[in-house]
Amino acid sequence: MSITNGEKKDKIELSSNKPEKIFCGMVSNMIKHVFLIFRTYLDMFIDLVYGYFWEGKRKPIPALEKRHAMLAESAVTLAAKIRNKELKSEDLVRACIERIQQVNPIINAVTDERYEDALNEAREVDKLIESGLPDDYFQKKPFLGVPFTAKESHAARGMLHTLGVVSRRHVRAHHDAECVSLVKGAGAILVAVTNVPEINKWMESRNFVFGQTNNPHHTGRTPGGSSGGEAALHASIAAPISL
Repeated sequence: MSITNGEKKDKIELSSNKPEKIFCGMVSNMIKHVFLIFRTYLDMFIDLVYGYFWEGKRKPIPALEKRHAMLAESAVTLAAKIRNKELKSEDLVRACIERIQQVNPIINAVTDERYEDALNEAREVDKLIESGLPDDYFQKKPFLGVPFTAKESHAARGMLHTLGVVSRRHVRAHHDAECVSLVKGAGAILVAVTNVPEINKWMESRNFVFGQTNNPHHTGRTPGGSSGGEAALHASIAAPISL
């Protein structure tokens, strides 16, 4: 099979371009590595500077008191204790509220609360249990009497529903989001709603309506987002169920 002059010319051009392509690839690779090294050291420098700044703003949250020790138990265990009359829902909800009131001035997690309504609902649960309930009732409501909190972006009827947006700062939900409705349907009692990034878009739970939520393990650091308020509250052992 014979090769034409045109094909020979194309092959010569391709072979002559190879060193140039190899060189460009090497330069590109080198630039990437230099950038990665620069970025690594820049991150270390920023972490050092900001770490020094935020370390001075670190505030410890109060230790869990003995009367609130029940909050360290799982929601399943607490529900079983309420069901078996070993624990009153009112006592559990009150402990949850008191713990939130202790830690929230430091972590800034709660955006709206319904403490009195939650206590009233807990009292009703205790009355129901005292009156005697069939087993199938507890199967339908496995978390009967257990308090919970939800991120503010989940609509909860009557509660603020701003999503951290200034123009929505007075907006309240007229209905429950499906997830909130399901948890309530399981018998849990909503106590409060918590902070989120603006429209749930950022990695930190900070906005111009409620400000910044802090990490309870180190208040100079972020608990992340978009469920930062819930994360901070749960890590503070303040809510058995976080939504």
